Amino acid sequence: MKKNNFKPWYVLVVCCGLAASSIGISINSSGVFYTPVSESLGVMRGTFAMHMTIFSLITAITALIVPKLMSRFSYKWILIISVAITVISTSMMANVKSVTMAYLLGGIRGFSTGLFSIVPLTMIINGWFKKNHGLATSIVFGFSGIAGAICSPILSRCIELFGWQTGYLIKSGIILLLCLPAIIYPFKVTANEEGLTPFGHKENEDDFKEINNNKVFNFMTVAFICFCTLSFINTTITGITQHLPGFAQSIGYGTTLGAMLLSASMIGNVISKLIIGVMSDRLGEVKASVTMMIANVSGIILIIVSKSSIVGAVGIPLLTKHFFGMDNYSKVFPIISFASNFGAAFALSLVGYIYDFTDSYSYAFILGIAINIICLALMFIVVKYNKINGLESKSHLKEYQAKEVLQ
Repeated sequence: MKKNNFKPWYVLVVCCGLAASSIGISINSSGVFYTPVSESLGVMRGTFAMHMTIFSLITAITALIVPKLMSRFSYKWILIISVAITVISTSMMANVKSVTMAYLLGGIRGFSTGLFSIVPLTMIINGWFKKNHGLATSIVFGFSGIAGAICSPILSRCIELFGWQTGYLIKSGIILLLCLPAIIYPFKVTANEEGLTPFGHKENEDDFKEINNNKVFNFMTVAFICFCTLSFINTTITGITQHLPGFAQSIGYGTTLGAMLLSASMIGNVISKLIIGVMSDRLGEVKASVTMMIANVSGIILIIVSKSSIVGAVGIPLLTKHFFGMDNYSKVFPIISFASNFGAAFALSLVGYIYDFTDSYSYAFILGIAINIICLALMFIVVKYNKINGLESKSHLKEYQAKEVLQ
């Protein structure tokens, strides 16, 4: 195996573009379309937001099959086909005449986008980084916030000047531009496939990896069930952020300020992801995630929402690796991601309907606070379970593995 300290960072750059397009543009900027499109079609906001619920549900299902597809087919071809479908289906949103068509396109976009979203991106990061893994993850998913912060006001302005139909065409063009580097630049899912070692790789890690891959993971444990529940309910409050433009209008402000509010949350999203990545490398994944959850509660109380997917997009993958190990990651994370996306899908319509039936977003904010408190309790249960069963200490695990090698 050859050592190359530069290519992992080049791969990281193209992953940033994929995260920006699949999450930052496809999801984080969707909120600016809710009000104008729902008014144009003559439906409630929650009814139109349902197309993003379908988007997230299909993405959740796609997460379960992505690892198998990546093991059977060239990821480069998967990427090319999925990006093409995403761009075409997003541009077709400009011709939507009914919510039924929006729902159909939402499902198509959810499937294609899921093929270059969180699950494949975290697998690529895991395959190219051993050292600074938390920082690498936070940088990649931080670009989803950057894309949302920059493009939300741009798309909002385009909608004001040219209409939401043109807005969707511009959105599809941005997605294509952000994905082009990953399509053009040659890379494999893991460094080993190219005969290279991951960044920060140590020679004595290979023996342990061989032992770990032979283990069968038990999904029916308290830790896994609680962590799945945490992933589901944690992402149910991400829907609040996407409704910030509508929230601004509900209290008497214009769409431009609403888009700026969404951008502000995306900027907080970027900063928080970088913080949680660095904290994970230095203090551990659990302490970093708990800190971010407390920050979320404070943010919601102040009605300055720092998007809760800072825990979902960065914290959940890092916690999955921490609690269940790298050897189980490709088995466990697709299911965790399914629960996470299912929660996000539920949230996008839930927040819209909360406003539709109460004429206020206050209950959504209160729900967000309650959910974060429940997440902290579930985190405590998972940590305690792992400690009781001797799974928390990495040094203990490595000592056990070393004994197995000697035997």
